[in-house]
Amino acid sequence: FGTGMHETTQLCIRALKTYVKPGDQILDVGCGSGILSICGALLGSREILGIEIDEDAVRVAHENVEENHVEDAVKVMQGDLTKGVDFKADVIVANLMADLVMLLSEDARKHLTEDGIFISSGILVEKEEMVSAAIREAGFRIVEIAEDGEWCAIAAVPEV
Repeated sequence: FGTGMHETTQLCIRALKTYVKPGDQILDVGCGSGILSICGALLGSREILGIEIDEDAVRVAHENVEENHVEDAVKVMQGDLTKGVDFKADVIVANLMADLVMLLSEDARKHLTEDGIFISSGILVEKEEMVSAAIREAGFRIVEIAEDGEWCAIAAVPEV
């Protein structure tokens, strides 16, 4: 994890390449090393907020953002999506474990623009149906499920 080589990270990067439009605002939930936030900036996003609960990961993400010269677009903060984050995004990316994706789906819906997209990964293929159901319950329509090895990513848009 964190280097960009893990299957879940690759799934998220492919989804970002597919769905991010220049100028989009991105919310990277559980940003870890900041790799997906950096990718979003390189794809033309004008404003990215990386949220991470782990203090050490926040420090590393800050370093990586600076090393990649994307500090004008990427801000990283320690926090939890469910507590005190006031940010609406065109794209939310969450490379977390299945249980966390399910837990955060309702909050993701609240932080997403009406025509936005929610990209989630870190989901074992065997848990895809359970996670998809939770995402649908949170008010989303699944538009794509991609698999790589034993992992999958789910892209969903708000039900209107």
